[in-house]
Amino acid sequence: MIKHKLKDIINFLTGIMVITLVLIVSYMLYQKVDLTEDNRFTLSKQTVQLAENLEDVVEFKIYITGEHLPTDIARVKNATKEILEELAEISDENIEFEFVDLFETIEKKDDLHKELLRLQKRGLTIMPIPFTNIKGEQEVMNIPMGAEVYYDGRVIPMPIIKKEKGGKAKTYEKAIEAMEYEVSNAIRRLLNKNLKKVAILQGHKELGRYDLQDLSISLMEYYQVGPIYLKDKNNTVQLNALDGIDVLIIAKPKYRFSQKEQYVLDQFVMNGGKTLWMLDGSDGAELDSMQKNGLIYATPVQTLTEPLLYKYGVKINTDIVEDIQCSKIPMQATANGNGGDFELRSWIYSPVLTTKSRHIITNNLDPIKLEFASTLDSVPADGVSHTVLYQTSGKNRYKKTPSTIGFGETARGLKLELFKSKPKPVAMLLEGNFSSYFTNRISPTFANNPNRKFKNRSAGNKMIVISDGDIAKNWFSEKNEMIPVGRDQYTNYFFDNKKFILNCIN
Repeated sequence: MIKHKLKDIINFLTGIMVITLVLIVSYMLYQKVDLTEDNRFTLSKQTVQLAENLEDVVEFKIYITGEHLPTDIARVKNATKEILEELAEISDENIEFEFVDLFETIEKKDDLHKELLRLQKRGLTIMPIPFTNIKGEQEVMNIPMGAEVYYDGRVIPMPIIKKEKGGKAKTYEKAIEAMEYEVSNAIRRLLNKNLKKVAILQGHKELGRYDLQDLSISLMEYYQVGPIYLKDKNNTVQLNALDGIDVLIIAKPKYRFSQKEQYVLDQFVMNGGKTLWMLDGSDGAELDSMQKNGLIYATPVQTLTEPLLYKYGVKINTDIVEDIQCSKIPMQATANGNGGDFELRSWIYSPVLTTKSRHIITNNLDPIKLEFASTLDSVPADGVSHTVLYQTSGKNRYKKTPSTIGFGETARGLKLELFKSKPKPVAMLLEGNFSSYFTNRISPTFANNPNRKFKNRSAGNKMIVISDGDIAKNWFSEKNEMIPVGRDQYTNYFFDNKKFILNCIN
């Protein structure tokens, strides 16, 4: 009898211990796992360590808030709040955050508009949210879909909701799934004091700050970005102008480079500087000019970057790609332009290209779109290898310049049998030891001057050449709203132009 009672007591106590242990484990798991309302993710070990090792306060100002938020956006807001609460606890309060309702805190409409414009320029999407006010009137509340993050006197934008392919549901799901990455990435960027420098060359009528605004905003997440000139205020070429620059972007120059400027570019390459060349082979080919005038006259471009590139191993041809695999533009249904309805028709001067290249730069990218692109030829260069990143579709032909271009042929209809030229490269990666264009072209006195340190050959280096100056350009609507890089303004389809360029630079 005693044995049975003792056994019952032991079983009872064992049961209590098991239940208690289960409850403790369940509680601990719940505390770590349930970071969002729908049990979406856990914090990675790396993110936890990042928060634990903070030595000063990182402050988040989140603008996704307000009493009129739709349910899906409110879920994103709650996910943001919950992950920041968790990190604040882990970091011993070195992570602080607040939700800022601009609609409530800024009374004057002009001031509110200026603040929204500032945040939009910093890369945050502004979403209009309609609601009914207390008077029963319809109003719109514009909310930035992101945050700003402050640390040690610096501030960076942190986009939270970004438009994704697949509609609104996909966009909000992706925002919640990527929340930990966005937060931890913002902290890492602020902690990194040795950012690489990406310079955008100016002074030769290249694409400027407004043309490359969207790209620059994305680059600022990881690099120091700004314009750079080869000449000083007195119009004198500075041989050390590119010192300290890691990557140089040369986007669609139209003016010629002087010999001294050529030399500066050449020695930048010889000393290990990376270059991204986005160049047109022909001048005058602009769609907006065609839409105004009906015709354009395209001529070969001569900026004197051509001999440098030829020496490095690539030639930009002075032709224009005409490709059946292309995007569409609105055109009058009648070829003579005497009125009538507009309809979308294939525009052979805007090739839409995919790639078979398995290179990390192009892996998993959606199609890209070019505009009046030219073709590239690889040139044998000792110690240099060539990788074609993109080429034309094979359903194409090439128009020699100088030449007149108009809407007539597209409006009349295309004869597919005329587009059978072989595919040719339009984007190419060059890697290896580049030889200087100026070897044996300058005096021994200049070459041997210890203050100038002329190099006739680079160590292992890389450059990328793309035969379309506008591939990274953002356009503006009639309301002066920026159209993101890669978005087709006629079909609203998103091409992966920006991802491609960012991959190139990264």
